[in-house]
Amino acid sequence: KANRFACLCRLPNPFPRHSSRIWAALTKLTTAFAISPISQYKENEKFSFSKHIQANESPRHPRRFSLVHQASCETLLHAGVRRQNTQKHREQLREITRGEQILQQLNDEGVELIWAADKGSIAFTAVLSSSGDLATFVGEVIKAFGSNKIRVSHLETRQEKSGKGWDLLADCDATKEQLISAAASLTQQHVDLTGFALYKKNAMEEVPWFPRHISELDKCSHCITKYDPTTDPRHPGHGDANYIARRQFLNDHALEYRHGDPIPIVEYTEQEHATWKAVYEKLRGLHETHTCLAYRKNLKLLEDAGVLSSERIPQIRDVNKYLQKRTGFILRPCSGLLSARDFLASLAFRVFQTTTYLRHSGKPHHSPEPDLIHELLGHVPMFADPMVAQMSQDIGLMSLGASDEQIEKLATVYWFIIEFGLCREDGKLKAIGAGLISAYGELMHACSDKPEHRDFDPVTPAVQKYEDSDYQP
Repeated sequence: KANRFACLCRLPNPFPRHSSRIWAALTKLTTAFAISPISQYKENEKFSFSKHIQANESPRHPRRFSLVHQASCETLLHAGVRRQNTQKHREQLREITRGEQILQQLNDEGVELIWAADKGSIAFTAVLSSSGDLATFVGEVIKAFGSNKIRVSHLETRQEKSGKGWDLLADCDATKEQLISAAASLTQQHVDLTGFALYKKNAMEEVPWFPRHISELDKCSHCITKYDPTTDPRHPGHGDANYIARRQFLNDHALEYRHGDPIPIVEYTEQEHATWKAVYEKLRGLHETHTCLAYRKNLKLLEDAGVLSSERIPQIRDVNKYLQKRTGFILRPCSGLLSARDFLASLAFRVFQTTTYLRHSGKPHHSPEPDLIHELLGHVPMFADPMVAQMSQDIGLMSLGASDEQIEKLATVYWFIIEFGLCREDGKLKAIGAGLISAYGELMHACSDKPEHRDFDPVTPAVQKYEDSDYQP
């Protein structure tokens, strides 16, 4: 008979469903591009959610807000909320039980199990540990449960690994009052009790909400980090009333978009077209020497088809017509950098959420946040590549229903490939990542001998810290 204790040792897969598929996709991509992410990333200090957003400012240019940063903030925030709730419930139970010793040993899941129970019976598994005699231990447990009318359907024991005590597992049904009373009397009577934990019986792991149809991406629009030119003096557009109003206008229209609506036509200003042209033409000189073959090939096809040109900013709907025919991907308007969970969920439907505003004209060659230039010049040519499109969807599918910790790992792996990935072609470093391709300084630095370059391994980047206050070291 299988040992029931093993069922309570929960060791989640570091990657959720489709792990074999994503591993194959990443291996194929590694072989094709010989990806080498820029690394040796500084360890960021742990701040509160609000302070963490403002950490690691660069004296040279404002902080770059990243998908990795979003995922890390979400993990810390959600874990903190859960811990605060459990602590609150533990304090409230202490008042109910008048400070019984039980609460000093009860695990967090046990606290939540008791707290969530209302009226009626609850099914649970109790795991108790004792350093005393086994017969005495079992007898006192049965007595405490029996006197409080707790129904026991299964009971087994085992010796602790240390050999100095015993563990007891029992499947039970009881009301909240019966459980609290039995636990309190047991902790008082059995002085050798060293551990007491409760678990949901046959509980299904709670799965976070995720979209099941492309139309439900209307609910995936959570911009966690706000890099706002109205309040942040580091933003190049800070104090520019015209830029702020224009940006707000475009964001408002993006927020109104719903699945099935026609992509709105945006009448860009001459200043915006000039900013686009300045960036396009400066980067063009680096395409042949600093970007990968897949990017150069797809950019030329986009230019030959009249979709991309240095003269005018293309409309998203025109880009979609081309991109959907090539790989099935489409762009969807959004108002900024989304939460990592929402961003990855969109990829599962081959949807890339894109901003519609441009960076400030005063600093056209660097943007610390995603903007339309980054999306169109950096991402679109690579999403026209079937291999990159498939890998992106695979990672998106893996993210559906994943835990916060898994989302952080997936977002980090994706970031080091799609935003800051490098490859070697003819012995030279070439950029794959959109964060490099759409920023002149980033591209020059990444392909130089200044940063450290490491061979790609999906497991390592998943837990690698990302330097988002400066160029990658």
